[in-house]
Amino acid sequence: MSNPETPNTGDPATPVGGVWKQVTESAVNGGPLSIDREGIKRCIKLCDEHADAMSALAERARNELRVDALGIGEEYFESAKRLNEKFQDKAVGGGQIDKSSSALGLFRAHQSYARDMKSTFEAVLRAYDEQEGINTENLNATGEDI
Repeated sequence: MSNPETPNTGDPATPVGGVWKQVTESAVNGGPLSIDREGIKRCIKLCDEHADAMSALAERARNELRVDALGIGEEYFESAKRLNEKFQDKAVGGGQIDKSSSALGLFRAHQSYARDMKSTFEAVLRAYDEQEGINTENLNATGEDI
């Protein structure tokens, strides 16, 4: 079953957050790592901004897309009432529309994906800085013996 807060990779059992976790582990525990520190910092900032934008869009979807009436005769015609309900459900989930298939669910999924990417970039930067510190200490210690 897929998580409505996290976009999916195509396999309903594999949330994207799980994929980013694998990327993070590979970057942190894998072989050699060379990065552009300022580039990674910009990526972290962009992920944060994107997540914030998706959160704002999710709130707009919750507050603005769900309307009580479309003015198409919902009070008189059953078909108009059902159509109005489908639009409401598509906005925030409900009825036969799963929350993850709604506008609200989509924006929340993108928010979660951006946060996962940000966490990965932060972990890579931490691992790089830690290794850089170790390398510097080792070179300093070796330099004294030369």
